Amino acid sequence: MDRLEIYDKVNQCETLEELALIIESLADSDGMIQGRTRKFKAFKMAFACRNYGAMQKNSLTREFGIRQQAMYLLHYSY
Repeated sequence: MDRLEIYDKVNQCETLEELALIIESLADSDGMIQGRTRKFKAFKMAFACRNYGAMQKNSLTREFGIRQQAMYLLHYSY
């Protein structure tokens, strides 16, 4: 999957759960997801996404528009 396809999948998410599943699907063979400057554990980031209302807002990476989509969903869908 190329970068544009990942951005499209992230932007099509309608719930935080869907976004968390996308995060998990982006994990490499070591269970890591690429952030802007370093790698993160995908399962921890997916957990942070599912509980985003109670987490620090910078608990999600900005890569692929993940943090932006989570903030949008949190603001407009609840």
